[in-house]
Amino acid sequence: MKSPALVLALALACAIELAPAAAQYPPVGEALTELPADAVPITYRGSRYYIASGAWFQQVVAGFVVVAPPPGIVVPQLPAPYSVLNISGGALFRANGVYYAAAPGGFAVVPAPGAGWYYCESVNAYYPAVSQCAEGWRVVPAMPRELR
Repeated sequence: MKSPALVLALALACAIELAPAAAQYPPVGEALTELPADAVPITYRGSRYYIASGAWFQQVVAGFVVVAPPPGIVVPQLPAPYSVLNISGGALFRANGVYYAAAPGGFAVVPAPGAGWYYCESVNAYYPAVSQCAEGWRVVPAMPRELR
């Protein structure tokens, strides 16, 4: 007879194996010979970009390369999954390390918010451990007071 601890360990191992994986994005600089099937072309300031499942691409001689999107480029819809960051009454959306803000025609890439941690008092937690904060985030210094 198997021990209860062994049965529990096996059940957890199976659950972890079957759990859906978090979104995996190719790193900036990775080269591909062809674009993903869901790639959407976007022209911005004379350059052609493609977005597919939250990753950004540009064409190069041998195919395509993963790039960081330029601030200001607008996507028609947010890539999933994304988290919401409410700062000073406005919402920012974060997907694959890129921040977006609502803009005419969709969502514009914006620079990352200022250096600091985002703290939600109502749930006593920091972003990204908590993805939404009803009352808005409080920015706290990234460096502990005793080290400043």
